[in-house]
Amino acid sequence: MGFLLEDKLSITQVMHLKKRLQNELEQSDNILIDGNKVSRVDASGLQLLLTARNVCHNQSINWQWQGASSELVGAAKALGLIKSLGLSDFC
Repeated sequence: MGFLLEDKLSITQVMHLKKRLQNELEQSDNILIDGNKVSRVDASGLQLLLTARNVCHNQSINWQWQGASSELVGAAKALGLIKSLGLSDFC
C-alpha cells in the first residue's frame, strides 16, 4: 500500500493534502505515491507534490510512484513537470 492521492488534487484540497504528506514524511524514509485515482488536478496540486518531492530529495527520503492517472500525467506534462515529479515512466 502507498500514500493514496484522492480524486481531486486542486487548490481546495491542498491544505488537507499538505498535512497528510507532512505526517507521512515524518514517519517514513520511503514514500510510495499512488496517483491512480486522480481525476482532477491543477497547478497548486502539482506544486505541492513537487515541493514534497523536493523535501524528500533534500532529506534522503525515497519518493516512488506506484501509479499515476492519465489526468495527473497530462497536467504535469502541460506544465513541464514530468521529469521534476518523476513521472517519466507513465508517459
